[in-house]
Amino acid sequence: MLKLQRHDQSGDLSYRQRWGLVSTIRHKLVGRLDQMAGFHLYGIYCRPIAPRALPEPVVPGFCARLFHRGDEQELLACVMRPELKLNADFVHTALGKGDVCAAVLQDGKIVSFNWSAFTPTRVRDDVHVAFDDRCRYGYFAFTLPEYRGRHLLRMVSWRRDRHSLEQGRTFSIAYVSIDNQSSMRMTAALGSRRVGFAGYLKRGSVFLPFRTDRVREHGFRFFVPDRTDRACESPSFDSRGQRPTPTWAPGTDPE
Repeated sequence: MLKLQRHDQSGDLSYRQRWGLVSTIRHKLVGRLDQMAGFHLYGIYCRPIAPRALPEPVVPGFCARLFHRGDEQELLACVMRPELKLNADFVHTALGKGDVCAAVLQDGKIVSFNWSAFTPTRVRDDVHVAFDDRCRYGYFAFTLPEYRGRHLLRMVSWRRDRHSLEQGRTFSIAYVSIDNQSSMRMTAALGSRRVGFAGYLKRGSVFLPFRTDRVREHGFRFFVPDRTDRACESPSFDSRGQRPTPTWAPGTDPE
């Protein structure tokens, strides 16, 4: 039974005050399903990437930069706050596999960032995500508290999209836990729309991934290497060997 008494932890109270009772119940339920059953459910958000005619956004006092493989030391030199959680091991691993960090800097210090991956990526324990070669996978976005509300990540979205198009990627895809209200709002502010749901059940040696049809069209899936990857059908082609075309178009509500 879910309890929401006044003696709950302060974090629960602030969550309830910010997002309301219904969202708080959902937040607690999601946590219980994770802890007790190993069940994870996510909304999958997507948007098309297209060339932009408008100039790159400029915010006085801030600058945007993409960090690529080989920029590890430069990136780490711009990390001045431990709450960014950009430690050396993570940075070297992520950039080493070809991921890209899109960052907003003030006076040479990173204040906001998000990451993009173009190959399968580990997300939790031994669970990975995969997606077809039209997609860029977005993950690990963070803005320092005092800079939130300024939509700084829009500054780097132009460069991020241009780089993705150069890599042949025409869709941006990401997953957000169904109880993560702040990430859902940020994702929507950047132009993404929910195309469906995906997740998995993981208990001991049991791993059961699932996804809805519109998510399948983008090849997005959770998998554990050497356990489900070979057995899972190829998500990028249909029964005729043709690549399915996503049904979502700009300006429409996929749901």
